[in-house]
Amino acid sequence: MRKLLAVVFMLCSLLCVRAADWIPLQIGIWPSRFQVAPEDVRVSGLKLNLPFGGNDSITGLDIGLASTSQKCSALQVNALINRVHDEFSGLQIGLVNQTENTNGVVIGLWNVTADCMRGVQIGALNSSMEAHGVQIGLLNYTEFMTGFQIGLVNIITKSQLPFFPILNFCF
Repeated sequence: MRKLLAVVFMLCSLLCVRAADWIPLQIGIWPSRFQVAPEDVRVSGLKLNLPFGGNDSITGLDIGLASTSQKCSALQVNALINRVHDEFSGLQIGLVNQTENTNGVVIGLWNVTADCMRGVQIGALNSSMEAHGVQIGLLNYTEFMTGFQIGLVNIITKSQLPFFPILNFCF
């Protein structure tokens, strides 16, 4: 009985986070209506997406099926999609990974960094506007690169050698 009361107390206290600017645990079913805290509350700790959660800022561990955020510094493991609209730092694993800017390692089937990727992209399809690091996949695409690509099709559009199979690089 005490354990049940403790769980109920903890859940009730989590529901009273409107006045707080951060929480240690977020459970999302569908943002913004069906999750413990509103999207504008920062998560510093664990974010569970069952199946989908969204917050402006995440620091810590972000796991589940699908996640969206503005900024994320975390180990982000979501089976379907990880979407970070601004800055991502850490390790991101999912079927589809989409970020504006990436600092770290991204592993998935399809990895898209809209602006600058600093680190490693590993997947079937890797894409970025600017890459500083390594892209490993079947199809690797970037406009500008400082680093190298390993894959079947490697494209660096602003390079003296814009296309080369197996290995392409630019420094």
